[in-house]
Amino acid sequence: MAAKFEILQPKPGEFRWVLTSQGRVLARSHTYPRKASCLSAMESFRKAAPSATVADQTVAVPAKGPVGRGAGGRRAAAKPAAAKAARTAGRMVGKAAAKAKELVGSVEEAVAPAPRRRASRPAKASR
Repeated sequence: MAAKFEILQPKPGEFRWVLTSQGRVLARSHTYPRKASCLSAMESFRKAAPSATVADQTVAVPAKGPVGRGAGGRRAAAKPAAAKAARTAGRMVGKAAAKAKELVGSVEEAVAPAPRRRASRPAKASR
């Protein structure tokens, strides 16, 4: 799926563009007071992107050896960042599922009709 620019108007008199691809936001502009200014900025971004170069400003850091102590006093291997990211994502999914279950329960309570109380019968008059 190709990337696409979207022009949004969050408030009257404010315009902004967003570049999305496959449902993900790739770039976002600040707000412009006029739609023409927004379109001009979007067009200049569009023209500059194909010819833009990548300048890697990072510094290579030598890998460290094992970190920490495991069972028996041995040094444990450092946990990779991917494993940490997976744990974090798992926690977030679990919390979201718990919150969704809580919300569904509260909505069900709000929507479900209250049990009807049975009307008491008036006492029969004695003759």
